[in-house]
Amino acid sequence: MKSKALTILLLASAISVTGCKRAATGQVVAVVNGEEVSLCGLNGELQQAGANAAGADKQAIRNAALQSLIDRKLLVQQARDRGIDKDPDFLQQQRRMGDELMISMLAKQVTKNVPVPTAGDVDKFMTQHPELFAQRTIYDLDQLIFMAPDDRSKLKQLESAHSLDAVGQRLTQMGIQFGRQKGQLDTATTPQDLVAQVVKLPAGEPFVLATNGRVFVSVIVAKKQVPLDGDNARRLATEAIRRQAVGDIAKKQVKQARDSAKIDYQPGFAPPAAKK
Repeated sequence: MKSKALTILLLASAISVTGCKRAATGQVVAVVNGEEVSLCGLNGELQQAGANAAGADKQAIRNAALQSLIDRKLLVQQARDRGIDKDPDFLQQQRRMGDELMISMLAKQVTKNVPVPTAGDVDKFMTQHPELFAQRTIYDLDQLIFMAPDDRSKLKQLESAHSLDAVGQRLTQMGIQFGRQKGQLDTATTPQDLVAQVVKLPAGEPFVLATNGRVFVSVIVAKKQVPLDGDNARRLATEAIRRQAVGDIAKKQVKQARDSAKIDYQPGFAPPAAKK
């Protein structure tokens, strides 16, 4: 009986091992150290890469996308081996990225039925925003660019510098390396409250903008009127109207969610009471 029980146990074990073995077949296009790469995942990679251009070598593009996926799997596996998937900083960023993805998909769902603006809507929008169309202006900029310091308070030392050369001298004193380049500020693509602040500055006065970990210190050196009209203008107006509608829906969603939510704060963390 013992021999028979042992045989049954070994047989069950063999079945279990066989069942766990993965093979590159059917919907599985590759197996990387036991981890599957699915056809669905490969198609998603191709879609992200925009690999539908006419005349493209689709087989070569697919092969390259698959190798890119495999490389990513290998790097992720190395990260797991080092315990990065358990690191608190990783887990926090993972939650944030997951939240942002959920919000993005929610936005697509609740705004998919936003109507296309009518011709009258477009005409009205273009009339109300001449700075984007008939009076569009492009400002030429002289800029210093550098990586944002870890301690952002250091940037306050630039407030007393009232020329680009003075900013450069101050950055050198602070030990911050920088580059110099030409840039542009287009009233058709820049938030109007920012444009309003910039154009009020005295001639040659620098202004500072930070984005994606980089800091741009700029001065206006010239400007030119470049009216935007025709079909291109109407297309941009249509997109702007739709963005505005989507933004309004998003604000409404947040307000409705807050109005129905129960939010408890630890003492000292609650927002200040609204002024009556």
